[in-house]
Formats: sequence, structure tokens, C-alpha cells
Amino acid sequence: MKMNIRTNLEDFARSLEIDPVEAALMDVARAIQITRTMHDEADRHFRGLAQHVDRPGSPLEDLVLEIYPSGSFAIHAATRSRLKTDQHDVDAVLEIAIAPGTDPAWVLEQLYKAIKGEKGSKYYDYLIEKNSRCVTVTYPDGVTVDLMPVVRIDGAPERVATLFHHKPETDERYHKEINPKGFADHFNARVEISEAFQKRFDARRYLVDGETYTELATRLSNETSGLALQKADTQPMPVHVPLDQKSPRVVALQLIKRFRDKRYRKHDDHRGKRKPPAVIIAAIAIDAGPANDSLVDEVIAIAKRMRWQIRNAEQNLRLLEVRNPAHYPDLFTDRWPAQRSDQQLWAADLLTLIERLENLKRVGFDPAVIQSTFDDLFGEKAGETALQAYHRAQTVQLEHGALGMTPSGHLKPAAPVSSLAAPALGAGIASAPGLVRPARANTNMGGTVPDDNCW
Repeated sequence: MKMNIRTNLEDFARSLEIDPVEAALMDVARAIQITRTMHDEADRHFRGLAQHVDRPGSPLEDLVLEIYPSGSFAIHAATRSRLKTDQHDVDAVLEIAIAPGTDPAWVLEQLYKAIKGEKGSKYYDYLIEKNSRCVTVTYPDGVTVDLMPVVRIDGAPERVATLFHHKPETDERYHKEINPKGFADHFNARVEISEAFQKRFDARRYLVDGETYTELATRLSNETSGLALQKADTQPMPVHVPLDQKSPRVVALQLIKRFRDKRYRKHDDHRGKRKPPAVIIAAIAIDAGPANDSLVDEVIAIAKRMRWQIRNAEQNLRLLEVRNPAHYPDLFTDRWPAQRSDQQLWAADLLTLIERLENLKRVGFDPAVIQSTFDDLFGEKAGETALQAYHRAQTVQLEHGALGMTPSGHLKPAAPVSSLAAPALGAGIASAPGLVRPARANTNMGGTVPDDNCW
């Protein structure tokens, strides 16, 4: 039976028609995903810091009520910081039992001391940076964890809290009402997953890598980490979600974040400027219309929606305003855009993204155009990554007869395979297209280096 299922999958994967441009963007999306190993490592970092901050003798001993992940891990949109390394970022909210009106400078200093510890302690020699709203710990491998201290507001909806803001350069200090957990729940409940999208992604992964997600899940099933309970109430990191089980909207968000990071890192007119936080992009994406089965179309739809909202703000000579749909007082755009030129710059970036992808749809799969376009949009040899995956998939199809070859050496489609149904292999392969709800979606939420990682 196992052999029959495997053969069915092989035939199905080779026979499934995927637009080459769509497949190329899928391959870039696959390259920026957080692996299961990276996810588990992030979980260990997050829990280890939670235990350390709440340890006996810490300035915050007996004041830590709860720690839970936020940001991109909360909506399953976390990505690699670099394609060539395993760097990634983790955001966490640290609920503490102090007066909500406590001086923000004092709160951030106590958290810094709680992490730093005494000489010889675990994190003493790590790079630890006190930012305006959080404290960032950089691990030797480049992975970062942002801890944001908050105080729960009595009588408010669940998870509504006050954050502490202090900017030493200007001595700016204030408190801000937020609800990151509420936003993550709101987002996850509303994004749609597409069975057609899942089917194509799983088939594409098999053609390029030769391993299905079902096989991957089986291989990794025993790799659970027996983590000890901690004194602080540590909410678990959301489970690692394979790419073929994500909403196309979430994957499109990951690609837009990648595009944003490349623009602000590599373009001279962007250097030193605050990036549009990913939480703003995610909030706008919720209203980008019904989810598309096509990843290319999803990226374009989100980019157009955000550009439309910026254009409306510009027409009224005002700044873009985006609020937390789960808690209206939580203003996402409180630090970006700071001036109209900020939103104008990002609107121009979005137009570039839209036009380049729409051009690819018109031109079709031209290797030179794919490589130059993806390198420009996503950086770090994204075009080369897509082309390598394309050639691997073509080789598999050629070897198994799904493609033929002309006398001149050009590839051509083989005779059509008759009505192959998708094998019943779980969430990664679906037998019928369509949309189902809800998606298991991720958030944050970005800015300049590194302070925008804090809400």
C-alpha cells in the first residue's frame, strides 16, 4: 500500500500543471521559510530566556506573570533573516506585575539587568541591547530574541496591556495601550487557506526536493523537545507549520517582508529610514479581498491594497493610519510613517513590486528575466535559487516521462496523463480546489535596526 501511495504521488506531482512563474515564486518562498530545526531552536531560546529572567536573584524575580510569543511566529509568517544562514528573529511579550504607570526607563533597565545577570551567568557575554520598547538578545549564531515588557490592564479585554516606551537620546517616555495577542488571534481566524494552493506547493516540493511533507512529518515526529516547566507561565511557541499548510496570504506576506527588507538594506535612498512595520502590512492584508489560489496574485493583491490606502491618505494630505482590528486604541502607525515622505517611498516600492510581477505574468518564464527580477526584488541570489529549483523539477519530469525532448534538444510536454487524482496524504495534498477556513497562520512586526522589532 505504501508503494502504491508513493507511486500515485509521483504521477500526480509530475502531471500537475503549475505556471512556471508561479512555481519560481513558490521556490523563493520555500527558500525563506523557517525550518523545523530553526523553529525548535527559537522555542528553546524563548523558554530559556523566560526561565532566566524569572530566576532567583533576578531584579524581576516573582514579578514575571507570563511570557508568550508574538510577532511573526504568532501568525506563522516568520522568515529567515538571510537566505544563506539560519538567522531569524523571535518576538516575545513579558507580562510583569508592577504598577502600569511605572517609569518606562526604569522598567527597561530592570529587564536589561535581569537578562545580563552577573559576570559568568549564561547571557552575560551575549550582545544585549536596550531599545525604546524592548530588550534584544543576540545569540552567537545571529538569532535574536526581543523581549517586550508589558503590564496587563485590569478590566480591559483579555491580553490588553500597557507597553513602556523610552528613547534615551531625547528622553522621550510614555505608555501605550496594545494587544498583540488579540491581533494574532484576529488575523489567524480570518485568513483563508486554499486547497489548490496546498496541492501545488506539496507537488512542487516533491518535484524539487523528492520528499513529501507527509514523509517529512513522519521523519520528524520523534524530534519533540522535553522542555522542563518554568516558574513563569510560559505559553508555548505555535507549532511549526509546513509551507504547504499555510495560507497563500501568509506566504505572500513573507515575500513582501522579504522585499521590504531588501529595499531598506540595499538601496541608498532607504538607508537609515524606519521600515514599514510588518504588523501594518499584515493588518492591511486582512482586507485585501478573497484569497487567491495563485501566490503571484496574492502578493500583487496585498501590495495594491496597501498602496491604495497610502494613496487615499496622500490625497487628504495626511499620514496613513492603521489600527489593531482587535483593539481600536492600539495604533499600529504610531511610529511609521513619521512623515509623508516615508509612506511615499514605500508606495513607490510597492508599485515596483506590482509592476515587476505583472511583467513576469505577461512575459512568462524567461530564465534571464526571472533571475534579474527576483534578484532585484528579493536579493541574495533569489533568482538563482528559483532557476536551480526549476531545472531540478524539469530533470525529474524528463526522467519520468512527464516531459519529452525534441530532436533539437528542447523540452516539450509529454502526452497528457489521464485523470490522475490527488492521493489522500493529509493536509498537504487535497483532492479538490477551493477555500476553507481558518488558516493556521504568524506577526511582526518590523522597523529600523533593531528597534522596530518591538511592537
